[in-house]
Amino acid sequence: MKQSFPPRQLPPQPAPRPSHENPHRPGKPSAAAIGFLMLWHGGLSGGFIVAMVTGEGAYNAHVFAGLMVIFSIALRVLVGAMFPQWHVLSFPLPSVKSLTMGTNGVRRFLSHVMGLTLLTFCALAALTGWYARPGVDAHSAVSYLALTVSLAHIGLVLVLQGWKKAEAFARNRA
Repeated sequence: MKQSFPPRQLPPQPAPRPSHENPHRPGKPSAAAIGFLMLWHGGLSGGFIVAMVTGEGAYNAHVFAGLMVIFSIALRVLVGAMFPQWHVLSFPLPSVKSLTMGTNGVRRFLSHVMGLTLLTFCALAALTGWYARPGVDAHSAVSYLALTVSLAHIGLVLVLQGWKKAEAFARNRA
């Protein structure tokens, strides 16, 4: 007597990824990664704001805030070096190759350039304060330049987010 078995079923195959995506990249960043970035942004921006507000008055608070900025940047570089380039926690190094990936690549390139510029100016502001000499105003000049770059960073973030929303709106209307 011949016994019949049900046909063998293969497991479902994942949908093919677009060619521009990294096959090792997960869909969305984890809540822990986003939480770290939010806390890090809070530490850096909080230290920078306190340093700017206390520049002429409360010297100890100003020094502590400057150390907070240096610590935040060092932590970001350290954490960024531990993750692969495609990960949300990797250090934002701009890549000209991003410019060939359409509007998402252009946004990525602009945000990485702005992030690196901002971190550089914040680090310079903190380090020139560390090595400031009486009568030399390099620290305040670099600090106000870092403030200008910070405001440009905020503006660029708003523009890039608006750009993404406008594209999504246009895509949904079509």
